[in-house]
Amino acid sequence: MGGHKFTYYSQSDVKMRKLDRYLVCNKFLSLFPSVSVTAAPWETSDHCPIILQTSKADFGKTPFRFFNSWLKRDGFEQIVKEAWEKFMGYGNPDAYLAAKFRFLKNEIKKWRAMDHPKETEELLKLKSKVQELDIAAENNPLSELELQERGLGVQRIVELEKLAVLDLKQKARIRWTVDGDDNTRFFHGYVNNKKNKNHIHGLIINGSWNTDVAAIQGEVLSFYQKKFQEKWPSRPKLISSEFCSLDPAS
Repeated sequence: MGGHKFTYYSQSDVKMRKLDRYLVCNKFLSLFPSVSVTAAPWETSDHCPIILQTSKADFGKTPFRFFNSWLKRDGFEQIVKEAWEKFMGYGNPDAYLAAKFRFLKNEIKKWRAMDHPKETEELLKLKSKVQELDIAAENNPLSELELQERGLGVQRIVELEKLAVLDLKQKARIRWTVDGDDNTRFFHGYVNNKKNKNHIHGLIINGSWNTDVAAIQGEVLSFYQKKFQEKWPSRPKLISSEFCSLDPAS
């Protein structure tokens, strides 16, 4: 909850309590994982208004994240090899390597941006086809070709859904008790809860609660600039001949 820590102020015994709540259904947090509550100023009342917000502030692009399931997807290895070989760069070895990794990352992002919609469309078509065959089987026995088509479709659906579960497990950053258990509902809930906890709904800036994206970004930047500020503007250099140095050949 942003704004204030408490929602009720008792003037008689000078105590603060967190009394006010929102009543929601069990599926509310799954439908609105970015929900937040803000306690407004007290003013003249002993209860401060609480505001429920389901909108999500846009802080820009999310950082690049590599998913282990990509290693099992068709075409990924080929994309990496082609990107690694066709890169052209220059500069110092460390800068060259960093630029090569950035180029590889961008190529992987392009591949995933094209592959993910195709994968989703394929999964929907397969499920639709299997459902049609199941409905047809209720009236007439399926032919040998239809049974084979249904079996291959179900096998492919299982493969695609297992890859999706692997992504959910990695997003949740937990190890399920049984590796073969595909409890997607559990992982969806865990990931949504993790997103809600990590999302910055607002910050106290200059003593007041602020939800403006630009103000929050500026405050975060200022915090880390101070955190990692160089305390020694001019570090001492070791010029003594008594120090041993590594042999360049080693």
